[in-house]
Amino acid sequence: MPVAVESVNPYGGPATATGIIVGTEKSKDPFPKEQKDAVDFAIRMENDMAVMDRMVKSGLDPVNLYDMAIEGAPFIPDFLENIAVSPKYQVFRNAARDFAMAKLRRETGAQITAGEMEDARQNYIPSLGDGPMELVEKRKRMELATKNMVISAGGAYDKAKKAMKESGKPDLTEEEAADILRERAKKDPALRAKLKEAGVL
Repeated sequence: MPVAVESVNPYGGPATATGIIVGTEKSKDPFPKEQKDAVDFAIRMENDMAVMDRMVKSGLDPVNLYDMAIEGAPFIPDFLENIAVSPKYQVFRNAARDFAMAKLRRETGAQITAGEMEDARQNYIPSLGDGPMELVEKRKRMELATKNMVISAGGAYDKAKKAMKESGKPDLTEEEAADILRERAKKDPALRAKLKEAGVL
């Protein structure tokens, strides 16, 4: 009858029957690949919305005629178009496109077609001719799409956000921190002057 022999850890700590030191066993990832992929897209979409909000709060009209006319002109090459549009609009536009690509990539898992991007533009991205109500509706669709992505990520999302917080990343987004500073500046003239100089107010 075979006798079970307990493995000994040469470094003095406890060991399992297979000789693996207790506490160093490879843990099984509890989250499937689909959830982990959704985490990446969810955080990406959240960040893109924060960037877009920051540009609008800084004074950008996302459907201003100047930027819209340049971007919509078929005779202007892409590299000249990128130079001609305002810097704030460049940032806003890139974040909006990245948001749409993150959502589409999760849905298709493959290359994104021009038709799919056009559908996303109509659903989410501010376009020439959009009135205030349509802009609000597009924003609501973005928030709903992001919420659904977070739900798809399940517990993997909470784990990722916790890890980001523990890694030393600030709990507040840049825009949330700026909002707090603006509120404090209402009662602090010196801070208000500094924020005006920095372009935050």
